[in-house]
Amino acid sequence: MSADDKPTTPNATNADSSGTSDELRLSAVQEELSVDVKRTETGAVRVRKVVHEEMQPVSMRLSAEEVEVRRVAVNRPVEERAEPRREGDTLIIPVYEYVPVVRMQLTLKEEVHVTTRETQQDVVHQVLLNSEELVVERREGTSGKWKPDPDAG
Repeated sequence: MSADDKPTTPNATNADSSGTSDELRLSAVQEELSVDVKRTETGAVRVRKVVHEEMQPVSMRLSAEEVEVRRVAVNRPVEERAEPRREGDTLIIPVYEYVPVVRMQLTLKEEVHVTTRETQQDVVHQVLLNSEELVVERREGTSGKWKPDPDAG
């Protein structure tokens, strides 16, 4: 309220004949609260990934096939052609030729014997294996030392 806005009572005057005043004074007070947030670093956390490489032996079985080709002379007359055949692990492929004689005669000239043998060998190779580990560290304050975080395990 300003000084000009003085409350008055209906029949009151500014001063009565006895010299007393019926003037009433009021005071108004308003308080304001201001809240602010200040960010202060009290510590920090960092996370690193560490890759470990280690040579590990790995056992494996290697297979190899060896093919032997052998020509076997037969030189025997035959009446008709035969298809290739198998005897055990050997494939026999007949080879024919016509040989002139007093008459034409089919002669089995040779057989080609193809034998397949499989061998196995156990070997150990060194291979590179990778594993990853996360390291979590914490520090107290802004200039403290980094220490492993026991809660991150």
